[in-house]
Amino acid sequence: MIWNKNLHWFICLLFLTSCARQSSPTGGPKDTIPPVLKTAFPPDEAINFKGKELALLFSEDIILNTPKEQLIITPAIGKEYEIKARNNTVSISFEQALQDSTTYTFNFRESVQDITEKNPVKNLQVAFSTGNYIDSLSIEGSVFDLLKGKVIAEATVALHGENDTFSILKHPAVFFTKTDKKGKFKISHLKPSNYFTYGFDDKNRNLIVDSRTEAYGFIQENLYLIENLKDVQVGLIRLDARPLKMTSARPYNTYYNIRMAKNLRTFEVSTPDSSDLSYTFGEDNANIRVYKTFDQDSLQIRLVASDSIDNKVDTTLYAKFLTREVTPEKFDLSLASSSIISEKGQLSATVILNKPLKEINFDSIYFQIDSLQKISFGAKDLTYEPLSRKIIISKKVDKNLFATTEITQGSTPTNTPKPPDPKAKPNKPPLNQFYLGQSAFISIENDSSQKITETIKPLKEADLSILNIEIKTKEKFYLVELLDNAFKIVRVEKNKPKLRFEDILPGEYQIRLIIDTNQNGRWDPGNYFSKKEAEKIIYFRSADGSTIIKGVKANWDIGAGEMFITY
Repeated sequence: MIWNKNLHWFICLLFLTSCARQSSPTGGPKDTIPPVLKTAFPPDEAINFKGKELALLFSEDIILNTPKEQLIITPAIGKEYEIKARNNTVSISFEQALQDSTTYTFNFRESVQDITEKNPVKNLQVAFSTGNYIDSLSIEGSVFDLLKGKVIAEATVALHGENDTFSILKHPAVFFTKTDKKGKFKISHLKPSNYFTYGFDDKNRNLIVDSRTEAYGFIQENLYLIENLKDVQVGLIRLDARPLKMTSARPYNTYYNIRMAKNLRTFEVSTPDSSDLSYTFGEDNANIRVYKTFDQDSLQIRLVASDSIDNKVDTTLYAKFLTREVTPEKFDLSLASSSIISEKGQLSATVILNKPLKEINFDSIYFQIDSLQKISFGAKDLTYEPLSRKIIISKKVDKNLFATTEITQGSTPTNTPKPPDPKAKPNKPPLNQFYLGQSAFISIENDSSQKITETIKPLKEADLSILNIEIKTKEKFYLVELLDNAFKIVRVEKNKPKLRFEDILPGEYQIRLIIDTNQNGRWDPGNYFSKKEAEKIIYFRSADGSTIIKGVKANWDIGAGEMFITY
C-alpha cells in the first residue's frame, strides 16, 4: 500500500509540525484534560500493513511513562521494539518483521501522558492486521482473589490456543492484558478458536507463572470463541505447584526433624513392625517432628505425605537421634480461645500444646463458677488432634448454674429488704475461672504442663447476635462458612439451604459458599497439571458489592428473608 512506502515522510511531517508548536504557558488553571489521539499511522484496524513503524499524533505535547511496562502488545513480540516520544508524537519501531496474516493490538494503558499534569491518554488502543482480515472477537471479565473474594488490580490475564505442549509454568503468555483498578479486563481483536484462559500476579514481569511466589488461577474448560464473551471470572490463589520433595532429615534436640520443600496438608509416619510413634507438625506445616519413644538410637520409618494439590511423597528413611545428653524443649501450652453461652449452658475452649500429648489428668481441669460450684471434665468432653497438637474442649452443662437473681422491672419485692450490716463482709463476685492445673497434661517426653487460669465472662443471648442466610443453588453438596473480618472460620455448615448462625459476637462478618464438587467435606484448590479447577467459592455481597456484613450488633437477628447467595 502507498502508506507503507511513504511512512518515513509521514513521520517527518509529524515531527516538523510538532516542532512548530509552542510549549504550554506556565500558570493559569490546572490542566485536567488528557491528550487526545488525533491521527494514527497505520490507522486503527488497518489491514495489509507491511511496515516496520507505528506513529501516533496527539492533541498536545506528551511524555512516556515506563512504556515497556505499560504497553501491552498482543500477540507478544517481546522487547524487540523501540518506542520514542517527541513533542506530540509517539513512534514505535519494530526490530524484526511481524508475523504474516496476524492481528496486532497495542494497548498503551497509562504510558502516554501530557507534560504539564501527567494526565494519561484514556483508553488508548490501536490495532492493525498484517493480512487482509482483522480479527474482531473479544473476551472480557474480571479477576479476583479466590479465597477473599476481592478484585485484583494489575493482574495479568492470558490466553493460548489449543496446544498440548504449552505450560503456563514454563512458557510466556502470548495473548494477554492487565486488569484495571476494578479488576476488569478485555482482550480484543481475537480470531475464532478454543482458548485456555488463565490469570496470575506477574510480580517478576516475565509473563510466566511462578507458582512459588505468584498467585494464579485458570478456567478448566477451554473457551470456544465464536462470539464475544463477557463476564469471564478468573479466581487467583497462591498455590505452589512444584513437586513435593524432602529437603532435609536430621536429629535436632530430642526429636528427628524432617523438612519438606513446601507445606503439607497431611502426613503419616509408620514403622515396619508397627511400633508406636509420636509425631506432629513442627514450627510450620513444612516440618515434621518424630519423637524418640523407643530404646534404639535409630529406626527405619516410612513417610507418606501429601500437599494441598495432592502431590505425594512415599519414602523410607532411618530416623537417627542424638546420643549425647540434651535438654528437652520446655512443655508449654496456650489457651487459644474460650467461651460460655450461659442460657444454653455451652462451654467451649481450645488449647494448643507445643509437644505431642501422652496423658491427661482430668482432675486438674475444671471450671470454677463460684466458691461452691465447679464443672469437671471427662474424656468425652475433650478431642485431641495429634498433628496440630490441638485439644478442643466442649461441654454442655446445666444452664441454671449460671443463673443470677434479678428483679424484673416493675415488680415489687414480697419482703422489705433489711438494711445492710456494716460489719458484714462484702459478697465476692463469681469467679468464673477456667483452670488448667499443674500437670493437667503430660507430654510424650513425660514433662508436665504449668498451671493456667483464665476468667471467662458468661455471655447471655442478649449479648450475642444471629445471622441468617439462604442458599439458592441446584448443587447438592456444598459448605457454607461464616468468617470474621480477618477471614478466620467461625462456623461451617453443610448442605443446608437455610442457615441460622446463632450466638455470634457483635462485629463484622463474611459468608461464603463453597461448592463441594468431590464431596469430601473441604474446599479443594485444584491442580493445574490435571487441569482440575479449584472448587467454586461464592461470597455473599451486599447491594454495594461489599462482602463485609456490617451492623451485627448485640441482641440483633438480621438477614432473615433478606440475605441470599445464588449459584
